[in-house]
Amino acid sequence: MEMSSQFPVKHLCDVLDINRSGFYKWKKRLEKPSDKLKTLVSNLILFKEYHSKYPSHGYRWLNAKIRLDTGLMVSDQYAHKLCKTAGIASVSKHYRYKKPGDPYRIYPNLLLTGLDITGPLQCIVSEMIAFHLKGSYYELTLFMDLWNNEILSYSLSSRKGDRMTYIHRLA
Repeated sequence: MEMSSQFPVKHLCDVLDINRSGFYKWKKRLEKPSDKLKTLVSNLILFKEYHSKYPSHGYRWLNAKIRLDTGLMVSDQYAHKLCKTAGIASVSKHYRYKKPGDPYRIYPNLLLTGLDITGPLQCIVSEMIAFHLKGSYYELTLFMDLWNNEILSYSLSSRKGDRMTYIHRLA
């Protein structure tokens, strides 16, 4: 634009190998942008702003969040086009892989520290174990006597949180 005051526009267009009418059309577009171009720029700014807040989300999630917050309704294809034009790409979260190992923790036995058990059935404890077997859920409750570590009774239920496994008679 600044060179057009020093050199003739015809000469500059010949050097750049473009039509003079194309230059004047481009100049008019810069001076008076269309409504479509204005909305495109405002949508690009909006998507960039939301991407800076939520960098790990893709265009569909950004579109849904903008729709909820501002009420702006655009299609997923248009949202994808906006993100592609703005250079927005989701930054995925990388989760650290945990090696398979001991699935349980061993806790110290704090119950026996202050107890003086002198005979059977003085102190009975229970343990509930939940597990899946062939697609079915089970809860196993064990009752143990701490005097000799003997399993006194057990109860098995296929319902989650079944209280009847704890209300059990000792045989």
